[in-house]
Amino acid sequence: MTIGLFFGSFNPIHNGHLNIAREFLKKTEVDSIWMVLSPKSPDKEEVLDKKDRYELMKLALMSENKITISTIEFNLKIPNYTYNTLMKISDNYPNDNFIILMGEDNYKNIREWKESDYIIENYKILVYPRENTLKKENFLSGKLFDISSSMVRKKIANNEDVSSLVPLNVIKEIKRKSYYTK
Repeated sequence: MTIGLFFGSFNPIHNGHLNIAREFLKKTEVDSIWMVLSPKSPDKEEVLDKKDRYELMKLALMSENKITISTIEFNLKIPNYTYNTLMKISDNYPNDNFIILMGEDNYKNIREWKESDYIIENYKILVYPRENTLKKENFLSGKLFDISSSMVRKKIANNEDVSSLVPLNVIKEIKRKSYYTK
């Protein structure tokens, strides 16, 4: 099976994440997508605990049958790096083929990642554009989704409407638990 690995802190998961995952399913050879939930990114301060983000992701993915959550990084040393996760996944699932799915913003910085040569040499990387830039061979074409988790958190903190940015059941849980408020 060919599995797309979509890494992120998903803090919170939003419609951009979901739409990008769906686009990858439509336009590539992947059979399913694992959204790899990072408990603590080496370069980001996490606002919400990994267990709470996991619960929000479960709500967002309830009706998705080809997109699932991977918590493999929950059992890895923190801070964790993508190459560690890739080695672990490949060891655990030797009969599967893995492709890394990422946004253009992450791809621009991949050479700064720890063991980036290992990642680039051993895994196919497909990139979803964030801007109307010159496309390269591993870039998918598609609708641009101008949304980020930091934008969602800021809007929630300012009590602004995020109904077009986040699945309704996720918004309800965020409000019920008062996540991302000031």
